[in-house]
Amino acid sequence: MKPLNLAHFPQPESNDPGSVEAALDALRNAENESSAHEAYDAFLWAVGDNQAGTFYPVVLGVLPEIEQILVNGKPWAQRAVLESLIDLGGSFVPEEGFENFLGAPVQESLNAFIHSMRRHIAQLASGNDARAKSAIELLELIDDRNGVS
Repeated sequence: MKPLNLAHFPQPESNDPGSVEAALDALRNAENESSAHEAYDAFLWAVGDNQAGTFYPVVLGVLPEIEQILVNGKPWAQRAVLESLIDLGGSFVPEEGFENFLGAPVQESLNAFIHSMRRHIAQLASGNDARAKSAIELLELIDDRNGVS
């Protein structure tokens, strides 16, 4: 897998050049509840301020990788991604001063991506494992955002 080129995406000042890649690797490699929670936490810090509930435009640069984990990842990796998307698409907002990137609203772009993944998320919701509850919660968020009841 070739490294992502995220240099042109604004990201948290606390990040070093490998922070986002390391967080994505942690997501990909989550194999149990503990490592999934740690990966989710690391990812939210790599793309924003997890404590303040904000994200930077770098989140848009990682969406293709997030999609790959959601579609092809191991169950705990998928759960960590689902939980991350619940926060990012639910209560998180763009970091002040970073609401737009290349002329597009970051929040709208992120929400459009989450909505575009609905079919894959629905497949995970039909199971009876740790992913199902998270997938159901994310589907409810998507539907609430789109006025579906």
